[in-house]
Amino acid sequence: MADTQPWTEMRYVFIVTYARSGSTLLQSLMNACPGVQIRGENNNTLFHLFKAIQSVEGTRVFGRHPQTKAPDEPWFGSFNVRPRLFETAAINNFVRNVLTPDPGTEVSGFKEIRYNRSFIQKADFAPYMDYLLAKFPGARIVFNTRAAVDVAKSSFLARERPEQVYSWVAEADANFTQYQATSDRTILMRYDEYTSDHTKVHALLDFLGLTWDAGMVERVFAKPLAHAKPV
Repeated sequence: MADTQPWTEMRYVFIVTYARSGSTLLQSLMNACPGVQIRGENNNTLFHLFKAIQSVEGTRVFGRHPQTKAPDEPWFGSFNVRPRLFETAAINNFVRNVLTPDPGTEVSGFKEIRYNRSFIQKADFAPYMDYLLAKFPGARIVFNTRAAVDVAKSSFLARERPEQVYSWVAEADANFTQYQATSDRTILMRYDEYTSDHTKVHALLDFLGLTWDAGMVERVFAKPLAHAKPV
């Protein structure tokens, strides 16, 4: 992406999920579409920016009090804080230096697995989803789920107590389902369904407004993922 290109020149897709859910398959399917570049995980960087923006907005509130204008006041200078400029620069910086979309990218975004209570409090989940949809042009959110028993048996999660994994999955699934019911710019995908019925993927790609064909979809399904053993 050229240094002068703002984040508003692309559309965005966010894959919201958890570990060992099959989300890399969805990422691969989207990336097979022309003009699409969906990145992998970024350690929840955008969520931390969202919280930082909230903090800056809160700091600016203190600037309304006269006690913040003297150099010996604890919130001295908060009247000069510029939340909107900070936000614009932060988002553009995230897109330019984290998503780093290639020239010609029309649809950008990423997938992230860090949405259980170890990473995001329940009270923050819906506001963060609202934020993604409000701030990123044409944004769509894809919630990806998988049967908890299969998640618990997959790769490194097999070393965890199954009951703990079931709890994480149930919590995330509840958040995903509840939010999806409130927004027609989101879609809920179930790994067991779309891997056995590829027309579910066709419907997803149509929902996202992407260009695709059935042969492309089948080629992605036929190609083993390189990052790990089969999920």
